[in-house]
Amino acid sequence: MTGKPALRETVPGRGAAAAETVTETRTAYLDHAGFRFAVLTLENSGHRPVTLGPASLAGFEAAVRALDLSGVDAVAVTGKGPVFCAGADLKTMTEAATPEQAEDVALRGLAALGRLAALPVPTFAFVNGAALGGGLELALHADYRTAADSVRALGFPEVRLGLVPGWGGIPRTLALLGPAQTARLAVTDSLAGRNLSARAASGLGLVDAILREDGFLAASLDFAVGILSGTAAAPSRAARSADQDPSVVVGSVAVEAVRAQLDVRLNGAAPAPYRALELIAAAATPAGTAGTATTSGRAAEIRAFGELLLSDEARAGIYAFHLTQSLAKKPAGRPAAAPLPVHSVGVVGAGLMASQLALVLAQQLRVPVRITDLSQERIDKALEWTAGQLDKLVGRGSLGTADAEAVRALVTGGTDKAAFADCDVVIEAVFEDLELKRAVFAELEPLLRPDALLLTNTSSLSIEAMGADLARPGRLIGFHFFNPVAVLPLVEIITAPHTDETTLATAFELARRLRKTAVLATDTAGFVVNRVLTRLFSEILTLIDDGADPAVVNHSLDPLGLPMTPLQLLQFIGPAVQLHICEAMQRAYPQRFAVSTSLTKLVAAGLPGYLDDDGGLSPAAAALLPASNPADAGAIRARILAGLAQEVTAMLDEGVVAGPEQIDLCMILGANYPFHTGGLTPLLDREAGTAFHPELRVAVPARPRTARPARGEK
Repeated sequence: MTGKPALRETVPGRGAAAAETVTETRTAYLDHAGFRFAVLTLENSGHRPVTLGPASLAGFEAAVRALDLSGVDAVAVTGKGPVFCAGADLKTMTEAATPEQAEDVALRGLAALGRLAALPVPTFAFVNGAALGGGLELALHADYRTAADSVRALGFPEVRLGLVPGWGGIPRTLALLGPAQTARLAVTDSLAGRNLSARAASGLGLVDAILREDGFLAASLDFAVGILSGTAAAPSRAARSADQDPSVVVGSVAVEAVRAQLDVRLNGAAPAPYRALELIAAAATPAGTAGTATTSGRAAEIRAFGELLLSDEARAGIYAFHLTQSLAKKPAGRPAAAPLPVHSVGVVGAGLMASQLALVLAQQLRVPVRITDLSQERIDKALEWTAGQLDKLVGRGSLGTADAEAVRALVTGGTDKAAFADCDVVIEAVFEDLELKRAVFAELEPLLRPDALLLTNTSSLSIEAMGADLARPGRLIGFHFFNPVAVLPLVEIITAPHTDETTLATAFELARRLRKTAVLATDTAGFVVNRVLTRLFSEILTLIDDGADPAVVNHSLDPLGLPMTPLQLLQFIGPAVQLHICEAMQRAYPQRFAVSTSLTKLVAAGLPGYLDDDGGLSPAAAALLPASNPADAGAIRARILAGLAQEVTAMLDEGVVAGPEQIDLCMILGANYPFHTGGLTPLLDREAGTAFHPELRVAVPARPRTARPARGEK
């Protein structure tokens, strides 16, 4: 094979109008313990999770309207399988092109779910599985909620997607939990991508009863009978007003604290969390705490949802969501060849990265993992570190004691590489030096079976050059993890011209078993993430070396809401590591990448970075820089983004990846770029005037931003 990625694949829901996967609402009348129930079950005929688009909402509303309530004591809503309802159908939502169409999405949902809330008999939501966004809002429109003990995903993902809960989720959550917890669920947890388990939701009061998954429907009906008959105490539904509950006052302080955290984290770059806080603050009044919004509050909710749905940030967020779902499940470039089985793994190296790899491999694959290094002392430290991490997982309740002991027993170490003789895969994680890695593979190849795979965790070096002297270069492939390995879900798979189909298929399957998202890249310097970030550092450090104010340069990108400033990120990576990558990139692309004189001096001086503990320029680093001049943050930001746009264009022209989607996926999963950026290319479209994704832009007046200017920006 040539190592060139597959042709560009499209993301579901983009381009032509997307057909809705219609959810059916089926009605059954059940007699249980002397009471009669109308049970509405949400299901669809395909394999996709239940979602609510226009046709699905209309069907649900029609089913509620058609209920024969004569003799019916209660109405219940439930789902089938592992999902109660995954929320609104995002594909059809993004077809809205005018403010009226966007607001209509909220109006339809409120009308359909409002039919359930308005029924003259008690209503129940039997939450059998995941209930997210509009699915949780549906459950909140019922009077009472049960949840299966297996449920792990209850939450509001809207703010992360650039939206707000638009079907009554904020006022109804506020009535149950108060403003502080509502802000946590709808804003803080949403931005972090966190959801509640059923038990956590019950502890907060969002769910009234936790029941076993086995026999869940019958147990839920028993719970409902207890409520209807009065034999079970009804959950408290005390309204939270400023007069009745001082937690509202405390909650308002908490809401302002969340707003302050957003300012530090996002600098106003993403409008959705701020709009959500506005809705929470407005609803936390005596007139708006009975579980339904006031007339003005409802209008504000509809208006906010409509405006945000048409925002560039929401379109980018929904695009990012589809990327992380679709391309994670069906990565571009995976061949049809059958992968080889992997029953044992070797790891060359015993440093921090190698130790992380060994732990993740053992924990996810549950196969023996052998570490080697030149020093037994280093190996002992690696094994000690692995054991300590397992103890932490047990202490947090993330791993059982028996499982931890099983994983601990799988990780062993020694100085003799001959122990790799029976390994199916060996991955090296030694220092980023080409000759060193070539020497490692030259030593390994004679010791291994002919069909054993050789993986390199290189971050920027040529795979082809690394395997140039191997007898079987087709078995070598790049398999680049990101730090911290257990947290970041990306693996860059890098092929060389001689990489064979079986090796590539096995690498993709290994990534899947490790629960990582694989992105295929060709063998070019820096691959994807490091190439983009190094171009960023090249622009930043060149400006600083030329005398621009370091503080202004470092904070010039603040209005974009990125996870770290560039100099913070460089400190996290490590100056020596980044200098090595910069040198490699400069050799490959001397016209576009520079090796910073100040970074070279910084590494020679042994400094940890440019910044002090408070995030300002350290005196030691300042002594290595030229005298600084005033700088315009806006002009600096434009220059940096122009450089990134140029580099992305070059990567696509070279065929490094199948399309801009893969670059965006890499930046989201490997560099923690938030959803409102869309990864990178949608951000460049709206900030640098590129046209990587014209279909994501909406020609409507933009709402003024709340962003604070970057330091030095007027």
